[in-house]
Amino acid sequence: MILLFFKSVSIYQVPIRRDDEYSDDQIRALAAHDVVMLEKANGHRAYGSVEEGTLQAAKRIKAINPSVKILFYLNAMVHYGGYSANDDWKEEWAMYSPKRKGPLKWRNKFLSYDHTNLEFREWWIQRGLDMVANEEIDGIFIDGIVKSDRRWLPVKNHAGAYIATAKELRERLPEGKILIGNALRAGANQDGNLKHLEYLDGSYLEGWAHKRLLAKTLQLMSAAQGQGKMVMLTAKPHRLNKGRLKRLRNKDDRYSYEYVGQPQFIDFPLGFFLLVVEPHSYFSYHVGVNARPSRRRPKTLFDNTQFDAITRELGKPLGSYTKRGRHVYTREFEHLKVHVNTRTMTGTLTVKE
Repeated sequence: MILLFFKSVSIYQVPIRRDDEYSDDQIRALAAHDVVMLEKANGHRAYGSVEEGTLQAAKRIKAINPSVKILFYLNAMVHYGGYSANDDWKEEWAMYSPKRKGPLKWRNKFLSYDHTNLEFREWWIQRGLDMVANEEIDGIFIDGIVKSDRRWLPVKNHAGAYIATAKELRERLPEGKILIGNALRAGANQDGNLKHLEYLDGSYLEGWAHKRLLAKTLQLMSAAQGQGKMVMLTAKPHRLNKGRLKRLRNKDDRYSYEYVGQPQFIDFPLGFFLLVVEPHSYFSYHVGVNARPSRRRPKTLFDNTQFDAITRELGKPLGSYTKRGRHVYTREFEHLKVHVNTRTMTGTLTVKE
């Protein structure tokens, strides 16, 4: 956990998945992080189900570092395959679309959940409770929350029905277990989905790196921290030049920790996070989420301990961030100065001598 007087950034591991089995090196890398969210599709090819694949990966990680917090993935709206709980799924639970004259499907592929159905609601809640009954699983990560209140959904008052489901899960969750959601988003609703923090211990944030969303995202993170909630910001290399990557003939050079850890890629997203970092704040910087090796996709880089900018000592924060003009934000730590321009989307991290 990150402390008010801290040495370096607490590193939250991005959603990570591998449908067969993680290598020993990958498990060691995951065990070096503070929080690991084992995403959908984990281990079902090797162990027969996502639940068992998630549990086996969690056991291997905990054997190396028992303090790592492991989260189980549960989608609020999208019905994914590979889960043993699907053996008890009923097709009539899927959200019905009169326009389609059939079940609603996300991306024309995946069935949609309908939280107004009380029988479905119990099935969904029990899935999560069954997983956190294992001591290796520290909590649940709810994804797809923003889908639950789409205005075009054919079911009336569905947003309220989902919140009722989530609150019941919260009430039935064993003491000490964590509930995190992909909730806060500057472009979602007038309050940026702050209402979901009523039942969550914190929020994961993605899709924030757009000029028009930056100021509101800072406000949302600060508001969450003001409520004592966890904040988990996920980031990718900023303005990674695909043309330049293609000119690097060696694939290992293209997607190397040394390359994507260069200041022009990491300083803006990390600097943006450092503006508001407080206790229980987590940062993840990554390329890709699928840890299974493949010749057809970029190499997945998820080990945040490989980036000097993340592991360097920060020291005592010397106050909150300061806004200078319309677009410039600064913050200072004992060993680091942070400068972020939200108009140019650039950041400078200056290490003090």
